[in-house]
Parts: sequence; C-alpha cells; structure tokens
Amino acid sequence: MAEPVWRTLEAKPWAPGSGVSEETEERSVLQRWIELPDGGLELLELPLTPELFLDPELDDKMVQGEWHGNTGAEISSLLRAWFKQQPGGVRVLYDMKHLLGPGLPAPAPDVSVVHGLRDPAPLDSLDVQKEGVRPSLVIEVVSPLSARVRETDLGKKVQLYQRVGIPEYLIVDTSARQRVRRVYTLLGYRLDADGRYQTMPPDAQGRLLSETTGILFQVGPTGDRVLLFEAATGRQLLNLEELGERAHTAEERAEAAEAEVAFLRAEIERLRGNR
Repeated sequence: MAEPVWRTLEAKPWAPGSGVSEETEERSVLQRWIELPDGGLELLELPLTPELFLDPELDDKMVQGEWHGNTGAEISSLLRAWFKQQPGGVRVLYDMKHLLGPGLPAPAPDVSVVHGLRDPAPLDSLDVQKEGVRPSLVIEVVSPLSARVRETDLGKKVQLYQRVGIPEYLIVDTSARQRVRRVYTLLGYRLDADGRYQTMPPDAQGRLLSETTGILFQVGPTGDRVLLFEAATGRQLLNLEELGERAHTAEERAEAAEAEVAFLRAEIERLRGNR
C-alpha cells in the first residue's frame, strides 16, 4: 500500500466583520482519511463548518484545541469511574457518533450518559433505534475557535436534542477566546412535561443538578475546570492525580500519627523510669 499523504483543502476566505478571526478559523478543522484509487490513504483537513460539526463521519477527528479535549476527557473519566461503582450498567460514551434517527443529523457529543444498553460489547457508534435507548444526559464542551461551530452547540443542538427527547443537555461554554486562560460557564437544559427544554436553575453555589445522573456540576474556583459532586453526599469526584495526592497525604498523616504514638510511649517509659 502506498504511504499515506496529507492535504489541506483551502478554506473559504475570511471575511471582515464575520466575528471570527482568520487565525481562529484556520485552527478549527476536521481531519478525515480517504482511500485513493491506488489503495493509498490521504489525510484531508477540512474547515470545520457547522454542517460537518453537526453530522461527522465515523472516524472523523475534530481539532478543537487542548482545552476542549482535556475538559471533555476529564468529565467523561470522572463519570465513568463513578458509574462503575453504581448498579444499573450505565455507560459513559466519549466523542462517539450518535445515530438519532432517519433524516436527522448524527452528531458526536463530547460526553453522553446512557442507561439500559443491553449489549455490553464496545460500540463504534450509538444507534438509538437499534439499541432502543437514548442518552439521558449529553454534555458538549463548546469550542471557542469558531463562532459558527460555537453557535451549533448553543443553538442547533439544543433544538436537535430536544426533538429526539434527550432529557438533559449540559453545555460547558467559553464565551470568549483568551490566550492565557479560559473561564467556563455552565448552561443546562432539562425537558419539561411537554417535552420542551427549560433551563436548569443553579443552586446557591452555582451548581447545576443533573437529575438523571445524581451529579452536580460546577465551574471550579480558577474558572478553567468543571468539578463534579455526588448530589446525595456532596462528595467531590476526584481524578487519578487528586486521588494519588489524597492517598499520599493520608499516608503522611498515618506516619505522623505513628511517630506521635511512638514518642508518647517513649515519654511514658521515661517518666516511669524517673520514679
């Protein structure tokens, strides 16, 4: 087989007043492998339009920056680890294509939580009609690299997820691109009795409750991370690094306690010897 080659399709010229910088549009792309007539592979980089973003092909890769990837991956990892400890066989899917029904776009949400999947085998995509279930919660981390793509998460996907009856939709938004640091805001929607999305009200601490998962979501103190808490206990869900730090701290405390006990025993023996 011929060696893979790489090619970038020319993006549409940037227009002043579009609300998106030329640099921003160049960084927001979709990568897709295609097979050539001679059997070789070619990697295309396509401008990430709202149409491609809303309905990607299987194995497409969206390049939306490190912040976007890290945030989505951490939320997915925290939810997956938490649900492994819960009954019910809940699956947490990350960046997987969802076939929502005939004639509808098939997006790839950053994170989705699905109850009731009968087949435990790994999925290449989620076909809601075939599986007979739809996600209970979908989470999208908005990429600020393209205003047009951002509007898809904030507008078109709200309409789409409401139409197919996804009970909850949580958006992790970045309202403006900042080079040094990003500040997230959370926006949540929940279906009402009429099947229409209503915004989730935050609690006194600014957290949004996902009723379908029993998890509270909150922007962390630095603004650039989303924290997750068990609603029933208030316990924060920790990533592997935080768990390691906590275990290390607990070990240090145990060692300090043992040293203190040893000192007290020695002191008692010394006092007895002075009698």
